[in-house]
Amino acid sequence: MARLYIPEPKIKLYEDGFEEHDKLGRKATGDKLSDLVERIDDPLVIALDGAWGSGKSVFLKCWVGQHLKREGNTTQTVYFDAFQHDYLDDPLIALTSAISERIERDPESKSAKAWRIAKNAAPFLGKAALRLGTAALVGKAISLTGDEDGALNDIGDKLSEEGGDIAKSLDDFWKKEDGKRAAMEAFRSALVQLTAPDEQGSPTQKLVIVIDELDRCRPDYALSVLEIIKHFFNVDGVHFVLGTNLLELANSVRSRYGSGSNAEGYLGKFITLSMRLNNANKHVGLKPLLQFSKNAKEEMGLAGNPLAEALDVYLELPRLNQSLSLRDIERLYSHCSVLHPFDTAWGGALSNWMLAGLIILKHQSSKEFRALCLGNTRQIGLLETLGFDKLSFPNRDPHRVERHQLLSEFWNYIFNDGFRADQEWVNERHKQFMPDDLNRGSMHSVVLETARNKLGEVEVVPFGDD
Repeated sequence: MARLYIPEPKIKLYEDGFEEHDKLGRKATGDKLSDLVERIDDPLVIALDGAWGSGKSVFLKCWVGQHLKREGNTTQTVYFDAFQHDYLDDPLIALTSAISERIERDPESKSAKAWRIAKNAAPFLGKAALRLGTAALVGKAISLTGDEDGALNDIGDKLSEEGGDIAKSLDDFWKKEDGKRAAMEAFRSALVQLTAPDEQGSPTQKLVIVIDELDRCRPDYALSVLEIIKHFFNVDGVHFVLGTNLLELANSVRSRYGSGSNAEGYLGKFITLSMRLNNANKHVGLKPLLQFSKNAKEEMGLAGNPLAEALDVYLELPRLNQSLSLRDIERLYSHCSVLHPFDTAWGGALSNWMLAGLIILKHQSSKEFRALCLGNTRQIGLLETLGFDKLSFPNRDPHRVERHQLLSEFWNYIFNDGFRADQEWVNERHKQFMPDDLNRGSMHSVVLETARNKLGEVEVVPFGDD
């Protein structure tokens, strides 16, 4: 049975690395990232920049496990999916909880004991303090005991003892900065202890927190995450890797502060440096693209599907494989799951090649596709979109060149009045892919009917993570 989408890879977080799931040759990029976070002690915020659909999430899920496999590794990695938590008001609490799951696996370890102090301080630093009504108690406990760590560790007991007086003193407490400052100092101090600094204060073990899907979050939530990173986690040996599309993240800034705001300058206050994910731009490269398409067909149950195979012919075209993301390819194959291929008895393979071309046209240029359905498409516009206005195949497989030349002639024959074919060509091509009773006009009608009735009623919308 066919599937609409590629199943999410079953990655065991913190266990699987690139060997199990790397289909795009990205281990080298992972090694560069690992080397960077290990060499630098200063706190880093690294934006792993890639377009939607470029495979950032798979890369990062593999990387958090791969990094742990490094020989002599003392670094702890944490994976946090920001998009799964953006229904919450306070990112700090969700992020703290994710870190706790990793650090406190061994409750008696020094790292776990250090982190518990930070975890207990976190509710009094973010928005949760107002909801919990406990901030005043922290200030009171610290003032009475003079022991920040002890006050925060014993907060549960003190809540039950003095819970009735908390609400009355909230307003007074928040007017005073003493309680928040003490909680902040306790939080930062705990982070420093977590990195086990040596006598010179340099971290001997590091914490790398991966925050994925940041660009898909609500703008206010995404920017709150950045602010929390800068203000609360700015400690040597604590690094962040953000899986994001910087262009979309900049749009979040404009959404919050206005279209005229300097979004890039604002992000520069929070992000130390950016890394472009290898093959993460639109051009993934022909070889990895074809490998991805092969895997996609198998996982979507489309191996041997005539329409999917017809799409493959187009994917080899330079203009298309330089403009498609991995998510784009998945959406193209989704149409193959929804639509029935043509009976190849009609017109040979060309009938499905025609339908595949229309699928690509609809995906790449909905405006051109709508115009085609109305019968007034600009001839050259359609040929440009499909990549058939200029074809060049230096040092390419002759069989591929022949197929692309055939398709180019087909689309030009139908839509380009300037295409002048001699009778010998027409007779030869008729034998290959056109029934004897079809000419340019009737083939044009077949294309229009296919666009309007077979494909025009189907729309596959984006779905899934990148």
